[in-house]
Amino acid sequence: MTVDNTFTIKKLQSLEHFFVTFSQITKMPYVECDPETYDDQIYLFTEEENAKEFAKSYVEKNIPLLTVKVLQNQMANFFLGLYAEGVNMLIYHDGVATNRLDLEKVFPKPNEEKIAKELLPMLNPGLQLTVIYFLQELRRPNQSKDDVERSRKLREMEEEMLVNLTRSKFIMAIDVSQVKGEFDPKHPGPDIRIPYIKNQKEEIFQPIYSDIGEFRKFQRDPNAKIRLAAVSFGQLLPYLMKNAKGFVLNPADVNLVLSREQLERIIGVN
Repeated sequence: MTVDNTFTIKKLQSLEHFFVTFSQITKMPYVECDPETYDDQIYLFTEEENAKEFAKSYVEKNIPLLTVKVLQNQMANFFLGLYAEGVNMLIYHDGVATNRLDLEKVFPKPNEEKIAKELLPMLNPGLQLTVIYFLQELRRPNQSKDDVERSRKLREMEEEMLVNLTRSKFIMAIDVSQVKGEFDPKHPGPDIRIPYIKNQKEEIFQPIYSDIGEFRKFQRDPNAKIRLAAVSFGQLLPYLMKNAKGFVLNPADVNLVLSREQLERIIGVN
């Protein structure tokens, strides 16, 4: 049976704010795959108290969630970000009832033909979604290492994530602030600088991004003269600095580490 949610959608679109459950693990909206419809869905609420009660029920299941307030002027970017994450369904609690709303009916989907023509990955939903699902479970606290079923599930999630990783292009930032004249990507020269981050052990990792939105989240110096390059998974190793331990994907949220050894093993470097 088809349900007409037109009124509910208009009400949602006119809200001054709503509340969303975020994963404390990925720092992104908590995503679930519906076991019956296989929709990839998130949860949002009009009432903060309802959102907190929902989050509390998951914390008790060792799924750490928190409640984030989204203001009206943030909603467009929020919904656009859901497309980047591969989400297609909103479970909307309006304080009285719960409604299942197609994301496309709430916020129009970006023009896929236009995106396909872009050299840089504007959206990377398949990759984002499999990384989120894998890390939500991998980093879930208080789990038994002897749980055979969970280990099997994690292996399947990891395999699916690796398939998407190897098929993807990533954004890499190059700082050309010190370059004199016009930057030539074919002959970069010694004046370019490769951004990097350090972990608590002072180990160096180079950030890479699944899409433009993720790069913008982590862009620390808005005044830096940055050039962006699209690099496929198989091309990553040559861009890795000698003293770097590896790459870190989307450091602003999922923070997935890809070590030099992992890359060599996956790509098949002898």
